[in-house]
Amino acid sequence: MSKELKTPFISGATVYAVILNAAGQAWRTDSGVFELPLVGDWAHYANAAMEQSTTGIYEGDFPAAITTAGAYHVLFRQQSGSSPASTDQSNGMLGGTIYWTGTAESFPLASNAASAASVAMSGSNVNVNITQVAGQTASAAASVAFPASIGTSTFASGGNVNVTQWNGTAVSLNGGLPSVNAGNVGAGGGPIAINHNTGGTDNLRYVDSNGNGVEGAQVLIYLATNWPSQPDLVQAAAATGPDGGWLSPAYVQSGTYVAVFTKIGADGPDVSSAFSV
Repeated sequence: MSKELKTPFISGATVYAVILNAAGQAWRTDSGVFELPLVGDWAHYANAAMEQSTTGIYEGDFPAAITTAGAYHVLFRQQSGSSPASTDQSNGMLGGTIYWTGTAESFPLASNAASAASVAMSGSNVNVNITQVAGQTASAAASVAFPASIGTSTFASGGNVNVTQWNGTAVSLNGGLPSVNAGNVGAGGGPIAINHNTGGTDNLRYVDSNGNGVEGAQVLIYLATNWPSQPDLVQAAAATGPDGGWLSPAYVQSGTYVAVFTKIGADGPDVSSAFSV
């Protein structure tokens, strides 16, 4: 390991650190185990911190033999006698917490290497490996597998929403989040108002598989010819209220559209059938 333990102090001192686990047990450097601290064994709890030249900066290595991930508290002490003793004081040195993965310190996480795999998420439904983000196009193609249950939300008019068109389709952020097309802001800039009743009563109301309204979802309006190949070309936007109805209309030009519904961490993306206005 490499100098995870750091503290400033007066130059020329003898400084050491004591490592405690969540149960308050101290790490023994001789036997490599944690135990409840004992006055007679204090010398075995000392992890040396060496001064860098005469800078007053002391550094030490977190014990590599600690292989259990967790949060560990660090206590710094100034050795006053010939060997570490429980009566040694911190004399103003502040300890801290080391978040340990079992092999290295958890933070910082990211690498500054341009080609580094800095993000890796894994779960039962998602396995993403983004090799580079800054200044680059990030594509979800072939990297994200949506679960089979993603299309179970339904509209009040009945039927399941089919979002299989996402699978295997390159979805690019093009350097940022989707922007409203042609200078449109928020609800859009066209002369035609649309809402959850467009195409019929509650036709575009957003409900779950039990018929309950999905509140707080985002509604993005796309020209049918732009979805899903051009996800950045949003024509207008709205949001849903407690019953899944739109809180306010969206305004578009005459054309054929689809509405894409999503609530991050909860529902969607779900796509409506095409509708014309």
